[in-house]
Amino acid sequence: MKIIKKYWKIFVGIVAGIFGILFIFSKKNTSKKLQETKKKIDNNNIEINKLDGKIDHIKEEKKQVKQTVKKQKEKIKNIKKQKTSIPKKDKTALTKEEAVKSAKENILRRTRK
Repeated sequence: MKIIKKYWKIFVGIVAGIFGILFIFSKKNTSKKLQETKKKIDNNNIEINKLDGKIDHIKEEKKQVKQTVKKQKEKIKNIKKQKTSIPKKDKTALTKEEAVKSAKENILRRTRK
């Protein structure tokens, strides 16, 4: 009986050693995986910070564009007001004598060329 007990002790010791070795390697693998995930999280945080900076820059540009659009709309309104406020010249009817005189001047100008 003492011999069987010694073999069982050795067998149990070997099995426990194998489980111990597997446990140690699994810890190393999980620690490596944890480090990799931490690196990925850090990289993602860095990218998020960069994108936040870009978003802020875009918001500032958007405000500037809105201001320029407002200024241009105001200019367009002013131009339309000025366009409508221009008085039209009334055509005065020429008398017969004036019409004949201007026609004569036009004919003479054209024939001189």
